[in-house]
Amino acid sequence: MTRSCIATLLGVLLSFTCANAQHLDKATFLEIEAHGDTEERAILTVYLRGVLNGLEASNMDLLREGRARLYCPPFEAKLTTNWLIEALLVYLKGYPLIPNTLSIATITNNMLAEQFACERQVHD
Repeated sequence: MTRSCIATLLGVLLSFTCANAQHLDKATFLEIEAHGDTEERAILTVYLRGVLNGLEASNMDLLREGRARLYCPPFEAKLTTNWLIEALLVYLKGYPLIPNTLSIATITNNMLAEQFACERQVHD
């Protein structure tokens, strides 16, 4: 299953220009969510798993460097792609003025930072 999703994703990405392959915007996300077929939804899932993995890796690097993390989910939180899709739909409904051309990865970063805000440490 994973191999076929990856192969499909690579096939689709290689059929577009580089700019399209690297950017999934709000409008495309909403279109796939509303009207996408099984293959499009599978590609969306792989893409969003990559977004989550990238943000988790960034969080770990920031933590290792002693810098403020992007977001701080509770230990028991399960950040799956299904959860992310539902959370993004709710977030986008709450912020309808987000431009349709804005990257869904950027929107995800902002949504996670808002939903799982980190406590600020006050230093003397």
